[in-house]
Amino acid sequence: MRVAGVVLAAGESRRMGQLKALLPFGSRTVIEQVLQPLLNADLSEVAVVLGHRAEEIAVVLEPLPVRLFHNPDYRHGMTSSVQVALRSLDPVPDAYLLALVDQPQIGRLVIQQLLAAHARTQKGLVIPVWQGKRGHPLLLAAVYRPAVLALTPAQGLNVVTRGYPHDTLELPIGNDDILRDMDYQEEYVAELQRWQSKSPPPGLPG
Repeated sequence: MRVAGVVLAAGESRRMGQLKALLPFGSRTVIEQVLQPLLNADLSEVAVVLGHRAEEIAVVLEPLPVRLFHNPDYRHGMTSSVQVALRSLDPVPDAYLLALVDQPQIGRLVIQQLLAAHARTQKGLVIPVWQGKRGHPLLLAAVYRPAVLALTPAQGLNVVTRGYPHDTLELPIGNDDILRDMDYQEEYVAELQRWQSKSPPPGLPG
């Protein structure tokens, strides 16, 4: 089964006041940190959808084995970036794992749990939950590709992700990592501090 990872990184980061993707996160940038577990997971390929200041981000990603797609309509919102990925990935994979650029705390374990749950249950929509709340990343089977591509700019992806309860698995995850993102400076600082507190001191194995 071929599952393609997709990182949505086209937004303007207006509430942050700085480009989220290129903020420092340890020895990497945020987007490099987001990509590491995806590149180490059992995915057939990994793609990144860019938009705002795409050239700057592309330079940072040049050494990594990822495919870059550009969303000229990034101001229309996240759904437009998902649509770019679904149109651009060829051949069409069996499913897509959709990840956000502002969740550097997501590790390989969560990704593997989603992939395993999809393989085990064959559910077309696998969505992580913490205490009943849905988060990211989420897995979307290619059978829903036409429905996503048919969405208008005014519609969100939840039209699809909440539209097929019979084919949806809400997968409980052991912490709230899947819920947190970084829209504001204080959220970035808190996430970085949280990550640093879990990282071993320099010179010790990670």
